[in-house]
Amino acid sequence: MLGKISHSTLPENVTRNLGEFYLGQARTEKENGRFDVALALYNQVKETLMSLGSAKGALRKAQDPQTLADETLRGMMAAAYFERGEVLDCLNLPDKALVSRRKAKKWGHDETKHRAEAFQSPPSAYSAHSSGVVLAKTAHEKSELVDYLFEKALLTLSSLEVSNKPSLFLVYAHDNPALVEKAEASTSKYLINNLSKIGGVQLHSDQAPLGRPYSISPKELKAEGRLGDILINQLCLLPARIIKDVKPVDKVVVCCSAVLGSYLKWSNYKKFHQELREAYLKDLAAYGKNSEQNDTLAIRKVLMKFSEEQEYKAGFHHVLTEIAFLQIRAEQRGNQHGIIPISLTPNSYDDCLGNFITPTVVRMEDISRFKKPAEPGREVRPNQGPQWVLFKLIERLLVSSDEARTFLDKFWQGCSDFISHLESNSTLGELGFAKLLDGIFEAIQRTQHSQLAAIVKQQNQELWVLKASPFRVLTQRAASLIARAEEKCLLA
Repeated sequence: MLGKISHSTLPENVTRNLGEFYLGQARTEKENGRFDVALALYNQVKETLMSLGSAKGALRKAQDPQTLADETLRGMMAAAYFERGEVLDCLNLPDKALVSRRKAKKWGHDETKHRAEAFQSPPSAYSAHSSGVVLAKTAHEKSELVDYLFEKALLTLSSLEVSNKPSLFLVYAHDNPALVEKAEASTSKYLINNLSKIGGVQLHSDQAPLGRPYSISPKELKAEGRLGDILINQLCLLPARIIKDVKPVDKVVVCCSAVLGSYLKWSNYKKFHQELREAYLKDLAAYGKNSEQNDTLAIRKVLMKFSEEQEYKAGFHHVLTEIAFLQIRAEQRGNQHGIIPISLTPNSYDDCLGNFITPTVVRMEDISRFKKPAEPGREVRPNQGPQWVLFKLIERLLVSSDEARTFLDKFWQGCSDFISHLESNSTLGELGFAKLLDGIFEAIQRTQHSQLAAIVKQQNQELWVLKASPFRVLTQRAASLIARAEEKCLLA
């Protein structure tokens, strides 16, 4: 059996999963009739979950769950108390069993099963026919099943707790009915809406305020409020901080499109970029002298010139400011610019970023690729491109999270098998669908549990060795941390 460790030293997501691991072991022992061992393990579940950082707050949230993570914690506590009561009955301890069942009811044992089904039930449109033969026949039905799989995976990802959350800004052009070119802004908004659900990502865009509105006086705020608000949001794209309230983001996703490419053909863009670069260096120097600065006089002056003067304003668009800031970022940071290109329309990367981002940068072309006619025997689903790009993007953003990487590695494998099964035109009954779906997430759980068991075993060994030779252990731990840091730098 696993030795006892201090769970308060573990991250919240690891502690939560460790509680689930103990719960699974307790159920195995209970089924095998080893009730004394099962009781010890059910007690371990309670101790583990109660040791969560900010335990009282976490448990209060779980008693009134708002998210999948809250519901999972609530369900585990309710199940642990209820099943512990059953074990106590088997051990002829009826009074303690009654107390345990009362606590299970307090944790909503009567409700948790129903609520969990609400979180996890597949689309009602795919209930099996009365004959129970076929669940999904048409391409539309199969597409919606895969949509459900991705939605379930997104819900699970949203419950992950990531310690080093990357900050992200998404750049895109809005749809412009005056142009024949396409912006595919709905895809950009799809990415924004779904990335905002991931707890491990701090997402910003031109619509998400970062700091206070930019202005010198109430009169100017009224006259220039929109320009100021947009500028404040965009300053995080620059390579270094130039005002107190806004710091640079870690990553920038650029949704390249034909519309954005057409904007960059503006004859004054080169001049605009050069003047912005000079203004940035002036504001950077000013911030170096006064770190309390919340003003960008030089940059604002350039923006007012190109957005308001008759000679320039016809071709000016606010997204051009973002691209110019990214060009400055790439010039200053070199290969560490953190820019991730996504092509929403064919061949749009070269027009949007080709002038200053090296062609060797890994970019995502799946949205355009999935719009091509399907190969014989294969189908193209309406949401295939956006879903693939969303999850690949999450994979790159959460590269430093071991738990997220484990989840995504297993998810891709299971998702590929699931889609292959649908495309083989074999009939899929309700039970078959449930088994396929559950199999994906059970495989993820098994892998995570194995990792948790290894973590616990390693911590027990380290605690034992630490008592015998503390200096050697600390030296090895320092070397390991350095190696992991170097690995993450290479993956970033």
